Amino acid sequence: MRKLFALILTVMLAFAALPLNVFASENEQKKTPSGIAYSEIGKSIDSYISEREKGLAACEVSVFDKNGTICNKYYGWSDIENRIKADDQTVFDWGSTSKILVWISVMQQYERGNIDLNEDIRTYLPEKFLKKLQYPEEKITMLDLMSHRAGFQDSFYENQEAGPYELFSSLEEAVKKCECYQAFHVGECTAYSNWSTALAAYIVERTSGKDYVSYVNDNIFIPLSMKHTSADPLQKDNDWVAEKRHELKCYSVTLNSSESYGEGRTYVQLFPAGAVIGTLEDISKLGQALVNEDSPLFKDKSTRSEMFKATSFFGDTEVAKNCHGLWTMQHKVETVGHGGNTYCTANLEFDPVSGLGIAVLTNEAGETAFCNGIPCLIYGSITDREGFKGYSGTVPDLSGMYYCKRTIVCGAGRAFQYLTGICPLSRNSNGTYSVKLLGYTFNDGIEIVPVGENQYIVKDNGSESFAYIKDGIYETGYADCFRSKTGALPTIACYAFILFGLICFIVVLIKLIAMLVRKHRSTMKAYSEEDRLIFAQQIIYGVSGIILFLFFFVINLCNPTFVMVSCLLAGALAVASVNISGLLAYRTSKSRAGIKTKIRNIIWIILTLAYPIFIWVMELSCFQTL
Repeated sequence: MRKLFALILTVMLAFAALPLNVFASENEQKKTPSGIAYSEIGKSIDSYISEREKGLAACEVSVFDKNGTICNKYYGWSDIENRIKADDQTVFDWGSTSKILVWISVMQQYERGNIDLNEDIRTYLPEKFLKKLQYPEEKITMLDLMSHRAGFQDSFYENQEAGPYELFSSLEEAVKKCECYQAFHVGECTAYSNWSTALAAYIVERTSGKDYVSYVNDNIFIPLSMKHTSADPLQKDNDWVAEKRHELKCYSVTLNSSESYGEGRTYVQLFPAGAVIGTLEDISKLGQALVNEDSPLFKDKSTRSEMFKATSFFGDTEVAKNCHGLWTMQHKVETVGHGGNTYCTANLEFDPVSGLGIAVLTNEAGETAFCNGIPCLIYGSITDREGFKGYSGTVPDLSGMYYCKRTIVCGAGRAFQYLTGICPLSRNSNGTYSVKLLGYTFNDGIEIVPVGENQYIVKDNGSESFAYIKDGIYETGYADCFRSKTGALPTIACYAFILFGLICFIVVLIKLIAMLVRKHRSTMKAYSEEDRLIFAQQIIYGVSGIILFLFFFVINLCNPTFVMVSCLLAGALAVASVNISGLLAYRTSKSRAGIKTKIRNIIWIILTLAYPIFIWVMELSCFQTL
């Protein structure tokens, strides 16, 4: 009997050990798409980071698959000045990676039958909730919001640098106050929209009967045991996160310098689009739940599978651009996920097929070497993918001034599109491209490598991104850019207007000071009527230059009241300028002044006419779309 018992025990132990041995063996044999053995992933990331330590503040990396965490790595400092290392207790802003929670929430509501992804979103909104639809007869679906193809321009009134006391009292109020004008036909182009995402989150509130923060905590954070993550813009849902966030410092780090932003707090008024803060372990838990077929996020496996299906494509290709709110990244394999950027930079992406995923968190603004470079290290390059190994067709010169559609293209701020989000591409003799304007190079050595007809990989600053470029349309994942038929003329005109206005403002100040000095000395100069008219026009240009400078470069003043007042003032000044032009022309024709004075007057007559033309073209022609 003892021998029989010993035999049975031996067999049981052998079978009990077998799965562990098999799993260990499988894990040793597994490789990433780039060819790195799973057992060597940590060392490979260590080596990658060590080569770039001079550009590092803090970087945390989690690599995982459907079986769990493969490795978690912590590098650098959460507070450089006080030499506090980043660790598993450090929290980071997710930025726009927060949007993943919105789209998970939408898919949960879809699974529960509360949202039809193909239904007009107005079905779920209060009557006449949307006030700025240019094409009200066109149906806008949840899929349009998820793919950022609903036609809305960027949120002009949202102030991402608001203080904690400038946040709205509710998501409904935020969506109403920050509503964007519908600038494009539905499906016309991809234009990344924080407002569209917040609107989708508000629809989740409407269909679930819960406020968005409570919904996310109850349906995502608690099921995944994400105890160290907050979705509230003031972290009211998690005191621990609120306290830990004060310990994090944010930076801009280059090879030669480091700039500190202190805590670098960003209070996002459209908070579902970018206000989540949490630890590396928690964002890794979210990623693991998404790659797992038995995901606790969804009751039905088909919901998860549906979420990873493409909802928009690049041009006329079969290359997916967006999958139910998740952006695709084209490596040796196609991954999905979302990046984010505030004073921190984050990225969560994964391969839905193999389940291999990566989360990267940094305390650097606009960071790309780690958030984009490490996924490339793990997933490889698209040039290694079958069918993308080379392209022998004719490659056109892609040079030109491209204007991004993720901006303000309608309304009183339409000139904004010519000053931000611009990409003046210029081809170099060695085949690379530079971003260059008026002889000044902003970015050099950009490689745009063809991998198919109209399909390219753009290599810039350690990152790789896929682009589809055809007939003057430059499609990136997040937004489409259109090549200007007039080149850089609109941009030059806007900057010239602002510069000339600032010069006039300085001239007016000098003239006023000179007048006060002469008055004090009783040597007041006699001014002709033409001189007074020119002085009045200089005041107009000076005031306008200051307003436009504030309008475009001092974001805190971009609110509805400032926009409305400045637009009305511009209209009044344009009318005054027309009158000045007429009077100056009449006075000059009657004047017996010398030829030099008349030439000066004629130049100013042209300048007085140029002012109302500029205001009309850039502002007043679309005043009704404010």
